[in-house]
Amino acid sequence: MAKAIIIVSFGTTNLDGLKVMEDFEDEIREYFNGRYKVCKAFTSRSIANILFNKHGKIVPRLEEVLFNLSNDGYREVYIQPLHIIEGREYLSILNTIKEYSYSFLKLTLGNVIMGNNENEIIEGCNLIVDSMEKELDKNQNLVLVGHGSKTINTESYNYLRNIFMERGFKNVFLGTLEGEKKKDEILKELIKNEITDISLLPILMLPGNHIVRDIFGDKNSWQSIFLENNISVNPIKKSLLEYTIIREFYLCLISSNIR
Repeated sequence: MAKAIIIVSFGTTNLDGLKVMEDFEDEIREYFNGRYKVCKAFTSRSIANILFNKHGKIVPRLEEVLFNLSNDGYREVYIQPLHIIEGREYLSILNTIKEYSYSFLKLTLGNVIMGNNENEIIEGCNLIVDSMEKELDKNQNLVLVGHGSKTINTESYNYLRNIFMERGFKNVFLGTLEGEKKKDEILKELIKNEITDISLLPILMLPGNHIVRDIFGDKNSWQSIFLENNISVNPIKKSLLEYTIIREFYLCLISSNIR
């Protein structure tokens, strides 16, 4: 029976981010020795359009990939979301699956890194810390930046901060691009604690514009606002999918679900 694997992201207009996703796509093909069709998809129409208009690169939306796979005779599809929490983009994938479930004998959606119960959240947080801690100095002050959400509870990020501290990191501050703890709030905490130097790390899956512009950009970014307030910044721009441990986690997850 023909089977396919889809890795799904919100999307990126950044060519470095696209390459990381394409490299992982190739890694999955190699891992399964070409037994399954492997493809990628975005959930954002606007991001896909910008990528095409700006760089001439085509990445289909999830609906298009599922439609084409059904027409090509694939009967089982495993979808692996490249999301950290179950935010609104994950919910949009669920809605798409409901629309196309009649087209396949089996249509399975994999887990995000931080699931929706406490055990899954803790496991996901440990996974992230495992992937990053060997490249970090435990005596350095860390500022972690997640995506966050305007509509979904992001309490799971607090678990991540606590696990970093349990592993021996002395000062850990965690903010988000969306939600309550944005860069201004983190800056207040750093000043209150008389912190004058930090390592700044994204908790984001791909090296897209959020990392390049919003976190490390020259103007109105997390890095720039810290520098303006005399806080030195050690920039660590690596995205989660660039860590071997994260990719291995996904490979094991896919392997256990597509049989």
